[in-house]
Amino acid sequence: MPKDQTLRAGLAIEMVHCYSLIHDDLPAMDDDDLRRGRPTVHKAYDDATAILAGDALLTQAFAVLADPACHPDAETRIRLVGELAAGSGTGGMVGGQMRDIEGEQGGFSETDIATMQAMKTGALIRAAVRMGAILGGADARALSALTAYAEAAGRAFQLADDILDVTATPEAMGKATGKDQEAGKQTVVSRVGVDGARKMLDGIVNEALLALRTFGPKADGLRATARYFAARQK
Repeated sequence: MPKDQTLRAGLAIEMVHCYSLIHDDLPAMDDDDLRRGRPTVHKAYDDATAILAGDALLTQAFAVLADPACHPDAETRIRLVGELAAGSGTGGMVGGQMRDIEGEQGGFSETDIATMQAMKTGALIRAAVRMGAILGGADARALSALTAYAEAAGRAFQLADDILDVTATPEAMGKATGKDQEAGKQTVVSRVGVDGARKMLDGIVNEALLALRTFGPKADGLRATARYFAARQK
């Protein structure tokens, strides 16, 4: 698999990721002034510029995947576009963001929280892993195992993020912390506490690693990624 093909797919995913952060920081959403230690786009410029910058990134992401330079086979490009659309649209990240907003009104069960987080964060991670598998020519069994890994890794990332929102400093995170609690957001941490969430996190990481058991050393990079998701400090 040529390196430039994986790079283009990765760029498309990161464009969607960056668009989501720009829009998430807007006053109508999380209203954040800092992102990665720098002023958010609407603070550095204005709301309209931030909205349009996000729109441009989202649109260009699909143009990158649709370009034959991403993959010479049109059917493969269509599959990549479909995966990214599923991960970022109403059944994925955007739908999860809407559920997150609804959750601020309370009444969410732990199942509701898990569903919201699987859509909000996990769906884009799931898309990234599956897109890599598609480019690598994975068969149905391998794709299924990698999907199980991705879903567990996505849960690990979000749970670690929720823990850091409570335990990390704004300086370490490069953005405001403690905002989930202030906004009344429904998280696992708000239900079981930090210690309980950390125990859950260990179990989820083990679940991700178990999904990779048939791949041997070839999946060491993915294993390291899952462990990093849980151990990161920012």
